[in-house]
Amino acid sequence: MKPRIFFAFLYFCSSMIVQAQTPYVVNIDSPNFRKLVVALPSLDVTPSQEKQLLELQAKASERLSYLFKFTGLFEVMSADAFKSKERKVLDVGFWKTIGVDSVSSGSLTLVNKRLTLTLWTQDVHQNKVLLKQTYKLSDPLKLETHLRNYVDKVLNLYTGRPGIFQTKIAFIGKKTKTSHKQVYLCDFDGSNVRQITAEPAIHLSPSWNPSGTELLYTSYQKGNPDLYLTKLASKETILISGTQGINIGGTFTPQGKLVAFTGSTDGDSDIYVTKPSGGPRRPLLVGHGSEVDASFSPDGRWLAYVSGRFFNPHIFVAELTWNSDFSDLKVKSDMRLTHAGWYNATPTWSPDSKKIVFAGFDKDIGRFDLFMMNPDGSKLERLTLDSGDNESPTFSPNGRLMMFQSNRIGNSPQKGVSQLYIMNHDGSEQRRIDTGLYLAEEPNWGPFIEQGD
Repeated sequence: MKPRIFFAFLYFCSSMIVQAQTPYVVNIDSPNFRKLVVALPSLDVTPSQEKQLLELQAKASERLSYLFKFTGLFEVMSADAFKSKERKVLDVGFWKTIGVDSVSSGSLTLVNKRLTLTLWTQDVHQNKVLLKQTYKLSDPLKLETHLRNYVDKVLNLYTGRPGIFQTKIAFIGKKTKTSHKQVYLCDFDGSNVRQITAEPAIHLSPSWNPSGTELLYTSYQKGNPDLYLTKLASKETILISGTQGINIGGTFTPQGKLVAFTGSTDGDSDIYVTKPSGGPRRPLLVGHGSEVDASFSPDGRWLAYVSGRFFNPHIFVAELTWNSDFSDLKVKSDMRLTHAGWYNATPTWSPDSKKIVFAGFDKDIGRFDLFMMNPDGSKLERLTLDSGDNESPTFSPNGRLMMFQSNRIGNSPQKGVSQLYIMNHDGSEQRRIDTGLYLAEEPNWGPFIEQGD
């Protein structure tokens, strides 16, 4: 995944964005959406420096193609469709002739051992260079970071939403069959895996704070399922809730001032809230059955959760009221959303608060599949079918992609060990994300964090 290249240490990085005109905004939620066709001619290199830069040129071109394809928004045109001499001029007529919507390319130069990468994107229909960015660096290992940064900016131009290439995924993994379940982080595609917890105990349900600097999770390190918080920068870990019984499914409120989780009293499970620093817990949702899997809508108006008050677990939604500084909340009313399915679980919201995705057990085929619906329970859609058990969905910050766990084995009816999978938000283009671990499950996609140029 990472380019293997030569030079040492980052010297300087500067950038310039030229936005000549706001381009056509792609509505990725439209049912009539079609992928934009993008041409990615190889980066130019100075003839006298070709031998030094050709390997880097090939790696940069390969990574650009990979990143554009991964978004699910672009169809990358084969280089066989155009000749190198024709891409040296921004020939709009030529690109229109072969059906290209957008062209992205650039150049690599090497002066006094300092590498300069320049990238530009031209919108063919507007005949405008929408974005131009220049990076100066002496460590080509930083090339990947800059390519991700650039494609994120292209995504933002065309969709009006942040990209995903500077985001992280928290998940539960096992290195081997006999390992304990630990909390891990990885990049958007499963690369750069990093272990967060190490205690010889089971860990469950990782969840991000709104700023992407802290993780909630449940650990059995003291024998009881307790809720912990780890600050990623300092690695400081604090106990949030250790009441005897369960303390699971922790999630931050959208403003980050409270944590909701499922706790138990005398065997009955309900949803409680507490402060991120820990302290006394307060009941938020107390029902006649188990109340679990709390999930706040990003706009803060609703809380989706699972209740067993009607025997089988179903998805409910509660309307919330907040105090003036969002440090406390109450449930105004709630209603049941799902009526079909034998066991429905793990609801999660789209970033725009307009959709809920959840895992539902289909008793007729003996499998969990993923379903999507409106916040009022209408327009129920099935996203997975005939491919093992599919659970724990989580949206990318821009709402375009969705990650989940699946124990599918190819296209067979058999079930194996859970791994991470990704798909477009409509269920199309499902593919595995390889973390290199024996088991990977319970993904939680972190927020977009601007890391600069």
